[in-house]
This record gives sequence, C-alpha cells and structure tokens, in this order.
Amino acid sequence: MKSSRSHHCKSMDYGEVWIEEDDCCYLNINHIATEQDLEENHYLEEEGQTIDAVALNVLYCPYCGEHLDEKRDEIVPMFRFLDLSKL
Repeated sequence: MKSSRSHHCKSMDYGEVWIEEDDCCYLNINHIATEQDLEENHYLEEEGQTIDAVALNVLYCPYCGEHLDEKRDEIVPMFRFLDLSKL
C-alpha cells in the first residue's frame, strides 16, 4: 500500500491548510464556521465545523515556494470543491 506524505510550512499554522503528496500534490483548504456563520446558516451546528473545502493540485507550495513534485515540471490545473454547508 502506498503511503502519502504531507508538506507543512510556518504559514500554514494560521489556517486549516495542508498539502498532501500522493500521485499528485494537493493544496487543501477548509473554510471553518465562525459564530457569525452559525447565525447566517441554520444548517450549521457548531463553531469550527467545516463549511466547505477545496483541493487544488500544485507543483510548488504557494507559501514557501518549495518544489513539491520533483518528477514533474508541469500539471493540468484542476480542483475539487466540497460544499458541506447544507448537510
């Protein structure tokens, strides 16, 4: 079974952000509910709940510039978006 690695740099400490490295490298960003979000959306139940998430394939870390995929010099841009605000 192939294991995935992850990249972490200091700028990622300030949000729910991480990079997973598997067949491709994906920058993952979660949007977390605040008290104001709870007031505006009755589907949300508690602060800290994930509202939505996006994953973008990347070659370089956008925060520190480290080249993450030494096997590739280019990729086809793509992303995944998951809306959890109404579940």
